[in-house]
Amino acid sequence: MRMRRRESVAGVALLALTLAVGCQGGPEGSMAKSKRIANQEMSADSGGAMAASGAEVDGATARAYAPEAPGAAKAPALPRKIIYKAEVELVSAKLDETAKQIEAKVKELGGYISGRNVSGTSGESRSGSWTIRIPAEKFDAFLAALPGVGELQSSNTTSEDVSEEFYDAAARLKNKRAEEERLVQLLRTSTGRLAEILTVEKEISRVREEVERIEGRLRFLNQQSDLSTVTINVHEVRGYVPPKQPGFGTEVARSFVGSLDTLGAFVKGLTLALVAVLPWLVALGGIVGVGFAILKNVGKRPTK
Repeated sequence: MRMRRRESVAGVALLALTLAVGCQGGPEGSMAKSKRIANQEMSADSGGAMAASGAEVDGATARAYAPEAPGAAKAPALPRKIIYKAEVELVSAKLDETAKQIEAKVKELGGYISGRNVSGTSGESRSGSWTIRIPAEKFDAFLAALPGVGELQSSNTTSEDVSEEFYDAAARLKNKRAEEERLVQLLRTSTGRLAEILTVEKEISRVREEVERIEGRLRFLNQQSDLSTVTINVHEVRGYVPPKQPGFGTEVARSFVGSLDTLGAFVKGLTLALVAVLPWLVALGGIVGVGFAILKNVGKRPTK
């Protein structure tokens, strides 16, 4: 019974403390009120900063999710967050020279090599693989330069638009930070019992964990969209000579051979057509011959 009375007294004390703190701005509970205030500020604040990857995202993010007032100027479009990836297959006669050219081009365009793997022994055909992180604005230029490094065998490019996820996470981050500030302010002004203080601190810890998780996701999306990923696989073929542009004589020879091929195909088709029609021609010839014979006999009959 004494334990239940103590719990009842503690509950009454917690309720009284909450009402006392909440009386400064109204009869509502301070923790619930702080959450509502944070949500209201999130939708009303059009010029605040939005955090992403340790930096602040412009307040235009909040405006992008708020309804436009009639006659109001249209908010500027937010930059899109797109993740580009590519996988390229090359053939080269000398792997070492190709590797130097790839690394020089990466350095020239302001990227870096995040992974490198070369397999095979010297004197034999080898293969190499490079994982390149290149600025997104230099992505197309880097891919266009690769055919000059080795002969292009295949190229596969993909893109993923993560703009909606990024700006949604930025908006949630601002909301969570506002909630955290309200809880910290409540903790500073609280004069309640130890159990009540521990409850508030536990709530602050939960909110901070969510803030850190959202910040980590924003950093990842920023890094992936700012730096594109290109995987280059190079196969070394000893004595390999890239195909050259054919000369005039080669083109004439190819044209003549092509013409002969076309003529041969025509003769073949014509022959097959004649073979297919021949039985019908024989049958038709027989019918015509019989008809002429009958007409000839009719003309020779004696008249009475």
